Amino acid sequence: MVGVRGASARDDALKRDVDACREAGCRAVVLFDRDVPSGGARNIESPSQVRDLIAFLREALGDDLLVAIDQEGGSVQRLRAERGFVESPSAADLAMMSLHERAEHHRATVAQLRDLGIGMNFAPCVDLAIDSASPIIAAKGRSFASEPARVLALALESIEAHREARVVACAKHFPGHGSASSDSHLGLPDITEAWRESRELAPFVALAHEENLAMMTAHLLHRGVDADLPASLSRVWTTGVLRERLGFDGVVVTDSLDMRAVTDRFPAGEAAARAIGAGADLALDANNMPGAVRACPAPEMAGAIARAVEDGTIPEERLREAAARVDALVAFTRASDGPPPTRA
Repeated sequence: MVGVRGASARDDALKRDVDACREAGCRAVVLFDRDVPSGGARNIESPSQVRDLIAFLREALGDDLLVAIDQEGGSVQRLRAERGFVESPSAADLAMMSLHERAEHHRATVAQLRDLGIGMNFAPCVDLAIDSASPIIAAKGRSFASEPARVLALALESIEAHREARVVACAKHFPGHGSASSDSHLGLPDITEAWRESRELAPFVALAHEENLAMMTAHLLHRGVDADLPASLSRVWTTGVLRERLGFDGVVVTDSLDMRAVTDRFPAGEAAARAIGAGADLALDANNMPGAVRACPAPEMAGAIARAVEDGTIPEERLREAAARVDALVAFTRASDGPPPTRA
């Protein structure tokens, strides 16, 4: 999954990125309102424009293309009222509302996503508000609460609303970002001393058997679990803990591999191959961090994964397994007849 630049089929940048995605056999794209390297707009101008953009992307890259977005609400939302979209409250604000008010906001958010043709939303955030000064979670109002039971209850409301609209929710950031005192966009947070398994892992344990739910792995280092690699690139975390111990069999997507927590050590291709080898099903590079404009990373990512299969680093079965999970998720988003599956 990669980020692409441009808002319409007429944009040269979008044409170049789509060509690169086609060359790489790219399976999914993520949309943004702002292009960070340039400081300008990126993919989102208005509801009708987004519908047209997604239609163009599906025509160019295949009708089974998975289109994703970050629409948590509050400070992390790409669809904003000033552009004609439904405003989404932050997790912290939702937690202060009544059950009825939350339900109305969830319905409005997911109905909008469904109407636009977006199949996956990188929400809800199930990190706990442990460190109130956390620059990327609590300080931005991205956590529902500090207690696991409250976070789980409110997350399930969001997940169920997504499921009813056949939009895939994605719980994040495994194994829990709430105690991290630094931002993985800027470097690799070390959570070894602060992270508490009984609290921070609890929402992921409870959600592990939910149907049609994805999970996002974070760029977090815990030296007691994997002394070298962040959870997003770690087989110990992704396969050993999330898959085997928690029993999660849904789609695993990495947090964006263009963050400095990863890029300070690994180029895009190697990071993608490591993520897939670790057990992720979608290696995500949003290509939207500060700095010089980069070419679309999809060919580099696909090439590195292919080489890892050829040299035996990644078993071919690992790719078949990942593809089957993504196929099932896309099929869920495209189904329109009959009631959606009920929560496990």
